[in-house]
Amino acid sequence: MHKRGRVSITRAILLVSASLVILTFLHISYTTSHSTFSANEPDLQQKEPTPTKSAKIDNSPPKESDRDESKQLGTIILDNEFVSTIRYDNGTQSKIFKAGFFKDAVVARKEMGSFMHTLATQSWWTRAPTVTSERVNKSDGSKNSELSDENTELEQEEEEDDDRDQQSNAIKSSGRYFTYLPMGGGNNQFTSLQKAALLAKDLNRTLIIPPISPNSHIKSWAGPRYSMFYDLDSFTVKSGIPVIEWHDLKQTPEIVPDNFAHHWLDYSEEFPCIPNGGIGTGTREHTLYDHFRPQFLLNYTAIILEEDKTHGKVTDYNYARDVLLRDRSPTTPPFPSGPETTAVELGADPHMWKCLSSPYALVGPDVGDRAWSEVGTHLRFNDKTEAMVDDILDVLLGPVEKTVESAAIATTTPFRPHPEFIVIHLRRGDIVSKCPVGVSEKSCIVQIEEIAEKVDEIEKKRRIAALAAHKTHHPDESGFQHTRLPVLVATNEKDPEELEKLHGLGWILLDHGDEETDEQGQVKPSNTKKLGTMSRLGPWFPPMLDAVLLTRGNYLIGMRKSRMSILAAQRGKVWHGHTTTLM
Repeated sequence: MHKRGRVSITRAILLVSASLVILTFLHISYTTSHSTFSANEPDLQQKEPTPTKSAKIDNSPPKESDRDESKQLGTIILDNEFVSTIRYDNGTQSKIFKAGFFKDAVVARKEMGSFMHTLATQSWWTRAPTVTSERVNKSDGSKNSELSDENTELEQEEEEDDDRDQQSNAIKSSGRYFTYLPMGGGNNQFTSLQKAALLAKDLNRTLIIPPISPNSHIKSWAGPRYSMFYDLDSFTVKSGIPVIEWHDLKQTPEIVPDNFAHHWLDYSEEFPCIPNGGIGTGTREHTLYDHFRPQFLLNYTAIILEEDKTHGKVTDYNYARDVLLRDRSPTTPPFPSGPETTAVELGADPHMWKCLSSPYALVGPDVGDRAWSEVGTHLRFNDKTEAMVDDILDVLLGPVEKTVESAAIATTTPFRPHPEFIVIHLRRGDIVSKCPVGVSEKSCIVQIEEIAEKVDEIEKKRRIAALAAHKTHHPDESGFQHTRLPVLVATNEKDPEELEKLHGLGWILLDHGDEETDEQGQVKPSNTKKLGTMSRLGPWFPPMLDAVLLTRGNYLIGMRKSRMSILAAQRGKVWHGHTTTLM
């Protein structure tokens, strides 16, 4: 009797022990399986990492004092003289490159990994998605757009989760990819992105988007993701074009020691790409895109295909799509042997990845129209960026008074209501280079006096319309008053005389600089309201916030020779139904 009881107890203990072992194994397997994920099921909808415990990380040099504090917390799963790898409780990982990383090229390349290997294994670094549900704004126009009621916050989060679930079904990688090299200033890069996305759509490939790369206007080592400013998740849902970003493929150092810039090629991997438009051929291939390549440590290699009768100079969209980028036999890889052939060795499609040097140069009968209607119109700014512009408008114009109309606007648009305004994009500086030879600068560039006349034309039409509306209730015109709209100006003008003209007209100049003080510490008088954007947020935000604000003006006056004005006119007209004029 006692013996049988002892056996039963022993069996129970063994069963419990076995269960614990099985649960532990399952937990380990679950944790491991969630550290990376497949391209067939890309988890682009994960939330920001939540740290499991604090981890003090030695990351100097370089210093990263302004790194997001949340990324300094987590469980360190690898820590050596080269890198700290941190895992968060949602399974995502991040790497922080340390001083030793910049002293050993062989180890550094191993730590960073290969972008071709990443594609072949169908795994990449996660990107926290942009929240695509509309922001909820207070109808009183206050700067704080967050909800104060906990129940409403919970409902908002549930709606956002539903949005993410719907988007994750649409964001499916095809397993075949297309990318390109960014070129020129930020707005020219956006034009390249539109045409590249169109190619990706026609080729049924997932688009790999490079960052907004440093250029002649903004000089730095590294550029930000597009998702910092644009809603890429919503773009994929609306356009049907799946996208990932270069940051999702290869995690590289964004802050580096000064001397690293002189020998970054020692750390780079081969980057094969098909040249077009004459970009990336001949002697230029060694200096091509010197702002983009160092950030991701890529050694550009031109691939001139036998089929290319233009020898890398083609600018015809259809030729690039049907000849240069068409799929070929799996037995004839288009890329030379080297590190990139890892994909073939792994049994992956050798043509899963293709690159074109300059989609910006591509033209065709309907390319521009398609690039806008099928791509650009869907690539809108994210809520965070739009909210920053709301804050600027609060400062410069103030919110509208609480009325039934303003309350209706607050519930039907993702923006806080503001007074109507006219916005001018007055491009100067390098725009002179677009003047024809022999034509004087004054004759070539639109003068402020001409713009003032255009503003008067707008006000004349507004006055006529307002008077007609007033006379329906007051035929004798009694009590009629016409109030001119405020005028905001985004410009790179530096000439004090020209700036004084703008001030004399009573126009409001967008000034992202800081207040200046004299020797006694007193704030110097200024004709502009200093927004302090540059010092608070860095060099990438001022031009991007200006781009958003240009779309928000009820009337836009832009420059016909400026790509930024052209894009602003398209966006303002299509997105918001605003009146736009290019001079």
